[in-house]
Amino acid sequence: MSRRRLLLGGGAVVGAGALAAGAASLAGVVETPAPIPQRVPAVPRPPRTPDAATTVEWVTSRARNRSVRLVISSPAGVDRRRLPVAVGLHGLGGNALWWGDPGMRRALGIAWASGVPPFAIAALDGGDNYWHPFRVGDDPMRMLLEELPAWLGQRGMSGVPALATGVSMGGAGSLMYARARARMQAPVKAVAAMSPGLFTDWAVAARRPFAGVADWEANDPLRFYPELAGTPTGMWCGDRDSFADAVRRYIALARPQYSRISPGAHTGSYYATILPQVIAFLGQHVAPSTLPFGPVSSNSAYPHL
Repeated sequence: MSRRRLLLGGGAVVGAGALAAGAASLAGVVETPAPIPQRVPAVPRPPRTPDAATTVEWVTSRARNRSVRLVISSPAGVDRRRLPVAVGLHGLGGNALWWGDPGMRRALGIAWASGVPPFAIAALDGGDNYWHPFRVGDDPMRMLLEELPAWLGQRGMSGVPALATGVSMGGAGSLMYARARARMQAPVKAVAAMSPGLFTDWAVAARRPFAGVADWEANDPLRFYPELAGTPTGMWCGDRDSFADAVRRYIALARPQYSRISPGAHTGSYYATILPQVIAFLGQHVAPSTLPFGPVSSNSAYPHL
């Protein structure tokens, strides 16, 4: 599969790219809870295109006070010890295996085989805490910031992740992780949020793991977005997703480097259409000189194609 087909429209795998500019008025909008993200379906694979290589291990997290899965995916046949790493965060009710599911491995393999610069994705079980310390003795964000670098280093990999991405609750979590890294003066090179679980009203956010209004507001990307002004951000959401209006509001406020509201819902089928762009967006920010186009701009999806 060519780079052009990967990014602009390859049958069941790729959707057409288009920038979602601006946003309509959201006065009076009330979101409804989104379902758990579904698995990415295994789409047809071009001949001689290997799936991503994935390993699953159990590690003991002191931050979470339990054993968690560490799922690492990388391009087949490539020494992952030499690759930059992206943190991959799962959605509410899910776990790290979402990033190593057969459909995901195939989608990643197709993207990397097309010429997207290689990197590894490291995913961990984060529970249902919205990736912050909600329950006593269970701090998934500290696990990401303090423990994951050591686990990667023990495996000979780059200890500090260069990228962040996530889906649904994990989409919001990836923005929270990027903020934490910015506050540490060690920002990620890019963050890509898929259908991020954002809320415009406490009545809706209260259904999620937040201790109260203050806890939600302190971890609300719609409030802390100015802190990510220096971090290249990509955002994707289906137009029938219950988070779509909140995502439109984020786009209007934060003006991320790339954004796309396209046909789809909170489903694995929708994620299959956007994953090639998500992986290409992240790959561009670890090895931009190897891609056949220039930097992503705020006025065009993927220019020069």
